[in-house]
Amino acid sequence: MPFIFIFVVAFRLIFSGGWSIPAASASGVQNAHRIGNENDPRMDRYDVKFYKIDLEVTDASTYLAGSASILIQVLDIPVEELVFDLLSDLTVDSVMLDGRIAGFTHEGNQLIVAPAKEIGAQQKILVTVFYKGLGVQDQWISGVYNTRQDVWNKRITWTLSESFAALNWFPCKQVLADKADSAYIFLTTDRSLKAGSNGRLENTVDLPGNKIRYEWKTRYPIAYYLISFAVADYYDYSFYVKLPGRDDSLLVQNYIYDTLPYLEENKSDIDKIHGMITLYSDLFGIYPFVSEKYGHCVAPLGGGMEHQTMTTLANFSFLLVAHELAHQWFGDYVTCGSWQDIWINEGFASYAEYIACQYLQSQTDADLWMADARTFVKSETGGSVYVPEAFSTNEERIFDYRLSYKKGAAIIHMIRGELQNDSLFYSILRDYLDRHKNDVATGEDFKKVLEERSGRDFTVFFNQWYYGEGYPSITVNWKHEQDTLHLYAFLTSSTTVTPVFELLTGYKITFFKGDTILYRRHQANYDEWKMYLPGKIENIRVDPEKYLLLTVNGVNDITKYPANTKLYLAPNPADNRISIFYPDSNREIKIFVVDSAGKTLFKGQTDSFPYSLDLTGYRSGSYIVLLEDEGRIYSGKFIRNSR
Repeated sequence: MPFIFIFVVAFRLIFSGGWSIPAASASGVQNAHRIGNENDPRMDRYDVKFYKIDLEVTDASTYLAGSASILIQVLDIPVEELVFDLLSDLTVDSVMLDGRIAGFTHEGNQLIVAPAKEIGAQQKILVTVFYKGLGVQDQWISGVYNTRQDVWNKRITWTLSESFAALNWFPCKQVLADKADSAYIFLTTDRSLKAGSNGRLENTVDLPGNKIRYEWKTRYPIAYYLISFAVADYYDYSFYVKLPGRDDSLLVQNYIYDTLPYLEENKSDIDKIHGMITLYSDLFGIYPFVSEKYGHCVAPLGGGMEHQTMTTLANFSFLLVAHELAHQWFGDYVTCGSWQDIWINEGFASYAEYIACQYLQSQTDADLWMADARTFVKSETGGSVYVPEAFSTNEERIFDYRLSYKKGAAIIHMIRGELQNDSLFYSILRDYLDRHKNDVATGEDFKKVLEERSGRDFTVFFNQWYYGEGYPSITVNWKHEQDTLHLYAFLTSSTTVTPVFELLTGYKITFFKGDTILYRRHQANYDEWKMYLPGKIENIRVDPEKYLLLTVNGVNDITKYPANTKLYLAPNPADNRISIFYPDSNREIKIFVVDSAGKTLFKGQTDSFPYSLDLTGYRSGSYIVLLEDEGRIYSGKFIRNSR
C-alpha cells in the first residue's frame, strides 16, 4: 500500500472523525503481524470469559513486560491444546494453567498451549502467559505505538488494535463474536505518568522504584480489539453528566496533555461532550456503559479510535468526538459480526455526525455534512458498502472511507427518508441496539429489525444500496396542462452492477401561492405519472428534503422548449432497424432505449445523426427512445413490429 493512500485517508479523518491511520509508513495490506488465526478450528472450541492484562509500560518506547491471563471455558468437545493469537516477535517466558506450569509452542503468531491432560467440556481454566518484548511499529496497524507530540512536547505510548493487531501486544482470541465478559487492565509505569484504559480506575498502587500501578476494570462484555491503554504525562480533566431518566451521573474522564495552555485551548470543545452524550442517550438509549465512564486519552494519531469507555483521539474537534462517542453504541455495545459488515460500526457512527450537526448545531450544518458525504461517494462510480468476502481481511477495503463511512451514512439517511417518521426511525435504532446489546450483529440483523418494526420489505433497498454498487442520476421533464401535472422521470445508474434503483422520491411543487411535496416511487429507469393539481405551477424540485444519494441532471418544463419536435424516429413502426434523427449533432448526445416496463435496454452516445439502432432481439411492442442533452431529456416512442 503506498504512503500516499495513508496520507489522504488520515487527512480526511482528522476533519471528519472516525477510525484513524497512524502517521507511519506502510507495508503490504496482509502480513503476519496483523492477520490472526480466526479460521483455525481450534479457536471454535472455547469461549473467552475474561482477560487480565498486567503490564509494565512507559512513555519512552513500545517495550512491554508482564502477563496476560485469559479465563476460558471449553465448549462441547474436550480439548487437548489451546490456540491463541500472539505476535511471534514477543518473547513468551512461561505459561501457566490454573497456576501450574504448562508446555507451549510459539511460532507463526500462534501460541499453542498444551495442558497435561485434556480439558473437559464446559470446564473453565485460567491461562496465564508471561511475556515481554518490543511492540512492532513498522506496520500500518501495529497494535502499539510510541510517538512524540511535538506541539505539546509530550511522548505517548498508546494502542490501536482494530482490526487484526491486538495480537501485537497481548495474547488473545481475535474473533469478533467471542466478546470477553469482562476485563482488567493493570498498568505499571513511572509515578510522573498516567495510564488510561477501559472501565473504571478502581485502584492505584504505589510501588518501589518510583512506580505506580493503575488498576482499570471493566465489567461489560468487550471485543478483543477494543481493549486499550495509553500512557503519557497526562492531566485528568473530568466532570459528570446527568443523563436523562437516571438519578446518578456519568463520569466523563479525559486524559489530556499536562500543560495549562492545552486545557485552555480545548476546554470549550471538551465540554461539548455533555450535550452530545445527552443527545445520544435520548435518541439511541442510555449510554451503554453507564455504571463505569466515558473518557478520552489524547495521542498523536490521525483521527480517533473508539476504545470502549476510553476513546483514543488526536483532538477534540466536534465531528471527531461525535463520531467516536457514537461508536460506544454502534461498534462497542453492538459490534459488527464480521468485518464484511463494518457498516454496523462505521456507517452508523458516521451518520451520528450528521445527527450531532442537526441537533446541536443547525440543519444547514447537517445539510452541508451530507452534501459533502454525497460528493465524496460520487467521486467514484462503483463499490458496495458491504465488503466482499475476498476483501474481508484487506484493511484498505474494510475501512474504505468513501464506502464504509460516507456511503454507509448516506444509506441510513435514505432509510430515514423511506420511513418518513423520525419517531419510528429512532425507535428502530433503539430496538436494534437492545436486541443485540453486548453482542455482535450484521447488516441482515439490522434489516430484520427494520422490516419488523416498519412492516415493510427492504430486500430491494438492501440489494441496491448495501450489497449493490453505484448511485442513480435523474432527469425530470414535466408539463402542466388543464390542471393536470405530467411527470416524466428518467434514471440512469453509475454502474452496470446495479442497473436499476427504486427510489421513494419527493417532488416539491411550488405554486404561485404556496407549495406542496408529493412522493412517487421510481421502480424503473423510466417512469411517467399524471396527477390532478389545479393552480399555476411555478417550479418543481426533486428531493427537497435531501434524503437521496442522487444526482439531479435537470428538471425541465417541457412546455418551454420543443421537446417533441427535436427528436424524430423512422420508420415507425420499425422492423430490424430504426433511425434516430436529432438536429443538434455537434456534441455528444446520450441515447437510451427503455421498454414499456421502464427497463433500460440500450445505452450509448454519439455526436453524429441520424443514428441507426439495431433492433435485433427486441420483442414486438412499444419502446421509448430518450436523448439526454445538457440536462434535458427528449423522448419519442416507437413500435417494434411483430416478427
